[in-house]
Amino acid sequence: MNIIELLKKDLASNYRDTNDKVISGMIEHYFSIASDASNRKKNDEKLIPYVYLAVKSAYLRRGDEGTNSSNEGGLSYSYIDIEQKLKKDVKSIRVIK
Repeated sequence: MNIIELLKKDLASNYRDTNDKVISGMIEHYFSIASDASNRKKNDEKLIPYVYLAVKSAYLRRGDEGTNSSNEGGLSYSYIDIEQKLKKDVKSIRVIK
């Protein structure tokens, strides 16, 4: 099963079938960031878990881009910078050249 199909299954009712291009674009974007930060090739399988979590977070956060926190119905949400977290996480699998 590829990463798009796993995301669709995991996102379940939060996912709309018309968003395949959105998900594909996010995957490409986060693979580029992870690849640059880890000195690994974009198609390296070791990047998949990190990219998967970044894409899932970004997809669920759509509409709140650029905010650090939000309040709805008495509930407060704080957000992390997805790109910075991804860069930090892939440092553990970084290839030293």
